Amino acid sequence: MSTNDWIALVIIVLVVLLLLAGIVWALRRRGAEKRRTEAAQIRRKIDEKRPSVEQRAVVADQTEAEARRAAADAEAKAAEAARLQNRADSQRTAADRSRSELDEQRKRADELDPRSGTRTEAHTEGNRHVGTAGPDRTGTGGYADTTGNTGTSASDDTTDRAGSHRLEGHGLPGTHRDTGEPPRR
Repeated sequence: MSTNDWIALVIIVLVVLLLLAGIVWALRRRGAEKRRTEAAQIRRKIDEKRPSVEQRAVVADQTEAEARRAAADAEAKAAEAARLQNRADSQRTAADRSRSELDEQRKRADELDPRSGTRTEAHTEGNRHVGTAGPDRTGTGGYADTTGNTGTSASDDTTDRAGSHRLEGHGLPGTHRDTGEPPRR
């Protein structure tokens, strides 16, 4: 091969290399332009969505503030409930103490004068009709007088613990000892 052939071959190789370099450069430029266009589109979408995202953030902040207020209210209500419970406990303690004092006074009064003590309401109302004459509910054969006290047929006393006259069971059945009349029904 002659020198001219070699020179021509080198020139052809250089032209091919320049063409390949130009093609690569054009492809890279086209790819960079495509990426820039895609990035611009993404940025536009971001700019379009930013206000709604910011609005969501504002709503989240408001909801968080409401949650803090609700928690503070709950803490205040819990503190109020605890305060009321403590107050109720102290009132209950005071009431129990007063009730105990009254029970002690009632016991003392019964010790001083056992004949004039009164029966408890549960005992008197649970066993007979209050304020009416007639047989009591205990089945003992006693009668209730108009004051609500019961008499028993086994005693000769004329007064019971409350000081009222008792009905007597001897003599005529069902008659009052003082008047001789049957009890009112």
